[in-house]
Amino acid sequence: MNGRIAPIGQLSQSDVLAWRDLAAHSVEPNPLFEPECLIPTARCLPNGDQMSLVIAEEEGRFFGCFPILRVGGGTKPSSTWAGIRQPAFTTQVRRMDYDDTPLVRDERGVEAATALLSAVTRLSRTQGAGILVLEAIGTAGPVSSYFESAAKSLRLPTHTYRKWERPIVRRRDEFTYHAPYGGESLGKIAKKSRQLGNKLEGEVQFVDRSADASAVDQLIAIEAAGYKSKIGVSFVSHHGESEWFREMCAQFREENRVVLYSLQVGDSVVAMNLMLRGGEGLFGIQTVYDEKYAKFSPGIQLHVALIDYFHNETDAQWIDSCTFAGNGTLLQLYPDRREVSTVLVAVGGPFVRSYFRLYAAALNSLGVGSPFRRRYPRLCALLDRVLSKVAIISLGESRGKEEG
Repeated sequence: MNGRIAPIGQLSQSDVLAWRDLAAHSVEPNPLFEPECLIPTARCLPNGDQMSLVIAEEEGRFFGCFPILRVGGGTKPSSTWAGIRQPAFTTQVRRMDYDDTPLVRDERGVEAATALLSAVTRLSRTQGAGILVLEAIGTAGPVSSYFESAAKSLRLPTHTYRKWERPIVRRRDEFTYHAPYGGESLGKIAKKSRQLGNKLEGEVQFVDRSADASAVDQLIAIEAAGYKSKIGVSFVSHHGESEWFREMCAQFREENRVVLYSLQVGDSVVAMNLMLRGGEGLFGIQTVYDEKYAKFSPGIQLHVALIDYFHNETDAQWIDSCTFAGNGTLLQLYPDRREVSTVLVAVGGPFVRSYFRLYAAALNSLGVGSPFRRRYPRLCALLDRVLSKVAIISLGESRGKEEG
């Protein structure tokens, strides 16, 4: 099996067809790494010409793939790691990160992961980037184990930089999803729903707008009118992101894989949630609400109604929130968990690998989530400032996702 790397914008039609076939048969689905998402990403975003696809293939058949982007040293482009002092490769090719689990067939999975890592290792020799950052990769599924085995066989040192639990909903035989949230809390949400209806002089409704192309424009507009524009993290705040989002949704809508619901009273939309279907599950992409009605908790109302609709009206087996670590609201509302992690792989030469092993030991003692860091946060903050001037890998924690 061969590994190769090609610019996403230059893939042939046969490559795209093989990519789609891989996505349909991946052991762990991830619509965010499918061509319907990544081709618009490369076409619309300013750095799209720098985005490449790492491919494991044999006789024209794809067995695995993931995107990469080379990032310069001293930057913090990721939502889940603090950046490094030297150039690196990251699988987070967009500002907003949801799920970066590579697409891999179960058939010859370790072989595919080996071919993928080998291709990145070869690229590192010409690109001067010695570390690959696998962002937000699911740790409980087989793909993580494929890459772990592949790294060992290639003698590539790895380090789990950060690990966290993401709120999800798994289908149950009985409707017990809201039990952890509590009856009293649900009663308060029901009261706010009635108050919102009174405010807008109508009944609050949960509306399926998946087939409505104009709903995506409405979602973008609601977000743009809120606090995210003020702090510069909305779609409209970044060149090309609105165009990417529209095109991606249009591509998935053609396959009936856009799932978009709104909470509204008549024609007045107060909250919207967009998900993508991947395999047997739903991947949460964006939730917005009209901040004029914030006191009625429209976003929470929408998520509560969404769980009800998921159980009663869909055949999906789970909803993955794809949210950032520590999202307290969704950790309360979504009763189940999926463990994800950010994994660093040393793909550079012998010096980089040796240095990486030493530094990984420091990360274990002083890095994100370590007992020492929890016990002495101020001392660690000072240490971060010192090491940021001299070290390859920062010990600290990026806050980009929480801000976005």
